[in-house]
Amino acid sequence: MFRMFLSFILVTSLFLGCSKNESNQEKSLEVSAQSEKTALEKENPVGVYGKGITLTEQTLLSEIMASPKKYEGKQVLLSGTIVEVCPKRGCWVDLSGDKEFEKIKIKVKDGEIVFPLSAKGSEALVEGIVEKMELTKEQTIRYLAHEAEEKDMEFDSTSVTGPMTIWRIKGLGAEIKS
Repeated sequence: MFRMFLSFILVTSLFLGCSKNESNQEKSLEVSAQSEKTALEKENPVGVYGKGITLTEQTLLSEIMASPKKYEGKQVLLSGTIVEVCPKRGCWVDLSGDKEFEKIKIKVKDGEIVFPLSAKGSEALVEGIVEKMELTKEQTIRYLAHEAEEKDMEFDSTSVTGPMTIWRIKGLGAEIKS
């Protein structure tokens, strides 16, 4: 009888321990989501994001766009104006270049760096690795549909006629100045 009671206590404590851990994990995710939301809604974007800036020599975006293969896989430092911020998670920004209408997407790991919506229009230094994304037609449709959803825009999948290549910067750090 005592052994049965002891077994019951042991099994119950293991079950409650798992429930407690799951509860703590859920709370951790809630806190993380709340911190991400707070960071996304930050009023003053000025500051250092990610690992900050380690490079001193800047590369012009026009140079990268003219010869992207030359820069593929290389770490670069860009300067420009943030023209758009991911409205859902702050996981990317579009940075203008040194030529009119030229921009590049700076993508960071979701939740690791959160760019605030208020950063739009701010001057920034961004450091990251130039990367190439080659998408099939199906991947292009999913990518563009996701992008349209983030921006609350309509998307017509029949407008995609083939594969797509995207050049972007895998963001490591940034400094938003004003």
